[in-house]
Amino acid sequence: MWYNIIPILLILISGIIIFYIITKKFPAVANLDLSTLPREKEKQVKQRIINNRLKRNLNRWSLWFRRIFHPVFNYLVDHSKELYQKLLSARENLAKSASNKNVSASEIDELLLAAEEAKKKEDFGTAEKIYIQIISIDSKNVAAFKFLGQLYLETHKIEEAKETLEHVLKLTKEDADVYANLAEVAKENGQLERAKTYYVESIKLNNENGQNYFNLAEIYKLQNNYKEAIKSMKETLKIEPKNPKYLDAMFNLSIISKDKAEALDAYKKLKDINPENAKLGEMKEQIDEL
Repeated sequence: MWYNIIPILLILISGIIIFYIITKKFPAVANLDLSTLPREKEKQVKQRIINNRLKRNLNRWSLWFRRIFHPVFNYLVDHSKELYQKLLSARENLAKSASNKNVSASEIDELLLAAEEAKKKEDFGTAEKIYIQIISIDSKNVAAFKFLGQLYLETHKIEEAKETLEHVLKLTKEDADVYANLAEVAKENGQLERAKTYYVESIKLNNENGQNYFNLAEIYKLQNNYKEAIKSMKETLKIEPKNPKYLDAMFNLSIISKDKAEALDAYKKLKDINPENAKLGEMKEQIDEL
């Protein structure tokens, strides 16, 4: 009898054990991550690839959009700011114009003198302000623009000088000094041909300024055109025949171009002007070597 009970007991015990194991493991089975299964994992990988590709495309399109439209947006913003500043300046100029309507020519002359005095004292900031004040009163005052351009040139503000002096040419083309100053600007910028053109224009308007011929000779010298340089120096010496600086320049040009006659002539004139010149001995040796 008990033999029949033992198998039943074993079955019951086994069932209890199985039930116990299932109840303990069921939460783990219920929370099983399907990504560990090959098919589900494959689907997930494909989805991730698609998502990543979509993200890359979106990023690329976004970058392209920014590249195309960002400069346009910046331009519009900057242009709006510039326009706003111009409107403000126009309003200020209008107010100044209204307040300066009754400024007389004599008062402008006084301002020009004040600027010149400031310049002599090397108070360049004050001089600049005065010239700008005159221009705000009279936007076509050639003298104020001209002297302001010269001031910029003397203080080595080359771009400001160029812009200001070029504006003078829009107001008048009959000022030899402006062409000479523009020639200096061009020379500073290494534009020798342009400098030469400006000096020639200046000489056409005033052929009695020896300095312009001298400066033109310097341009020819820089271009290694010694023949034209000597020709210009001769014109300089017609105007100022006893100027030691010009005679010394003529002597040096003559030595470079091996023109013994011209070198000797310059030497003799320098000796007549100043027999005690310490350079005369060396100059005579240079002539003898030609």
